[in-house]
Amino acid sequence: MAKSSKKEIEKDRQNVLNELENNSNRSLNEIAVKLGFSRQKAWRIIKNLENDNVIWGYTAIFDSKKIGRKMFYILVKRKALPTPKEKIESMVNRDLRKEATKIGVGFESSYFVNGLYDALICITADDVNQVKKFTDSLNNLYGENISETFILEVIFTVSRNSFDNPNIEELKEYL
Repeated sequence: MAKSSKKEIEKDRQNVLNELENNSNRSLNEIAVKLGFSRQKAWRIIKNLENDNVIWGYTAIFDSKKIGRKMFYILVKRKALPTPKEKIESMVNRDLRKEATKIGVGFESSYFVNGLYDALICITADDVNQVKKFTDSLNNLYGENISETFILEVIFTVSRNSFDNPNIEELKEYL
C-alpha cells in the first residue's frame, strides 16, 4: 500500500480534529466510519495528536446555571513593568488555579491577549463574593504587576467551545 503524502496526512489530521471538535464523546469506531478510516488509522492519528500536544484533553460542556454556578470573565491589565522570575514561575506552576480551587472557584480558562487588557480569565463561582475572593488571590499573587482588573458576569451563553446552547429560546428573556 502506498504511503500518504504529507498533504493527505495533514488533511486526515484536520478531519479527525474537526470530528473531535464537533463531539469529543464520539467513539473511535464512529469517527473512523464517518471519515472512511480504519479504526487503527483513526486511533493512530488521535494518539499522534495527543503526543504532539495538539489535543490537550477532553471535557464536558455543562450549563453553569443548571448546577447553581455563574460564569465570570476577569480582564486584567498589567503595569508596564518587567515580571519578576518568581512570578513567572508562579504562573507556570498554575498557582492561581490552586488558589481558585481552595476557595471553591472553577477555573475554566485563561489567556494572555493583545488589546486594551493583557489577560482574560474565565471562572465559575457561586456568587460575586466568591469572585471577589478570587480577585483578592489574584492580587496577592501578582498585584505588583497588575494595574486594573475588571469583572464581567455572563448572563447568557449563546455558544461555548463550538457548541450552541440547546436552550437558545431562553435568550429572548434577555433581549
